[in-house]
Amino acid sequence: MKVLLLTNTLENGGLERQLVLLATHLPPPWEPLVWSMGRGVFLDSLLGHGVDVLIAERRARLDPRPAVALRRVLRDWRPDVVHAWGWMPATIAAPLCRALRLPFVNGTIRSGALEPDHTCVKRVGMALSTLVVANSRAGLDAWRIGRHKGVVVRNGFDTGRFDRLEGTGAGRAPYAAVPPPGEEPPGGFTVVMTGRMAPVKHYSLVIEAARALSSTEDGWRFLLVGDGSDRQRLMVAAADLTRRGVVEFPPPGIEVLRWVCEADAGVLMTDPRIAREGLSNSIMEYMAAGLPVVCGEGGGNPELVVDGVTGFVIPPGDEAELVDRLRRLRAQSGLARRMGAAGRERIAVVFSTERMVRRMLEVYAEAMARTAGTLR
Repeated sequence: MKVLLLTNTLENGGLERQLVLLATHLPPPWEPLVWSMGRGVFLDSLLGHGVDVLIAERRARLDPRPAVALRRVLRDWRPDVVHAWGWMPATIAAPLCRALRLPFVNGTIRSGALEPDHTCVKRVGMALSTLVVANSRAGLDAWRIGRHKGVVVRNGFDTGRFDRLEGTGAGRAPYAAVPPPGEEPPGGFTVVMTGRMAPVKHYSLVIEAARALSSTEDGWRFLLVGDGSDRQRLMVAAADLTRRGVVEFPPPGIEVLRWVCEADAGVLMTDPRIAREGLSNSIMEYMAAGLPVVCGEGGGNPELVVDGVTGFVIPPGDEAELVDRLRRLRAQSGLARRMGAAGRERIAVVFSTERMVRRMLEVYAEAMARTAGTLR
C-alpha cells in the first residue's frame, strides 16, 4: 500500500513534525513517499528513517515545474492514497488526483480559524478532495466542512523525544513525576513559551506578564524559545528584563524539549486578531513533560487543555488573567503537580503516536473505499 505525502517544505514547524511522525511510524504494508516543494531540517530525519523523499523546488512564484513533477510521480508511482499537508501542493494535486481517479486526502486545515490568505483557492482544493482532515474540530467548523467529508485526526506526540534528550544535559520537568507529599520544587519559578516568533504568537503579552510579576516578586524566570521575523523586536522589547535575568531567549533549534524540561509551567498565547490555534504542538510538549498549561481560549486549545484539570484556559489577550494564573501555579505547588500529571496522562492516552497513526489509516481506508465506490 503506497501513500504519497505532499508538503510545502520540510522546515522546522508543527505541521512538518506531524508529517514526519506519521511517515516514520506507518506500519507494513504501508510504504510512504514524501514529496516536498522545499528542503529543510526534517529532510535528514526522514532519510535517516529510510523514508524516500522527492524534492521539487519552486524557483519562482509561478514556476510550473513542481506541477509537472508531481503529475509524473502520480502517473508513474500510482499511489493508493495521496495526502496533502500544504495548501500549495494540495492545489496542484486535487485536480490531478480527480483526473487520475486517485483517493485524495486534504490535510491543510491546521488552524482553528478561517485563514484569510488564498481562501478561494483552498476551498477549491477541499471541494475536489475525497476527504478533508483537520487536527481539531474547531478547524473543520471554521471552514464549515460537514461530517460527511470532514474528519478530525488529533496530533500525536512522540515520547521517544525525551529518550533522545539523554546525555544532552537537559533537565527534567519538575512535575514530570509527582513527588512525595511535602516535597516542594526548588525556589523560583520558570515559565516557558515555545513557537514561531511571528505576530500570531503573542510573546509580547507574555513579556508584559513577566514584567508585572517580577516587579513584585523575585525568582521569576521566563524562557522564550523560537525563531522568526519578530525575534529581534521581542529581544529589544524585553532588554530590561533580560539584563535582570527574568527573560531569556535561548538559541532556537529543532528540539525545544530541553528548554521545556527546565520549566515549571508552559504558556501559549496567540493573538486572536490574527489566528487561532488548531491543535498546538507546543502545548502537547508542555503536557507530555508534565507541566501545567496556561493558554488562550479559542480554536482547538479547549480540545487539548481541560480547564482546571490540566491547566487554565483564559481570555487570549488578558494580561491580568495570565499573571493571576501563573502566580497561582507558583503559590500552589500541589495544584501545579496535579495538573502536570493529569496533562501527561492525557497525552499518553488521547494523543499518542499510535492512536494518531491508527486514525489516519482509517481515513486512508475510507478515502479508498469512497473512490472505489465512485468508480463502480
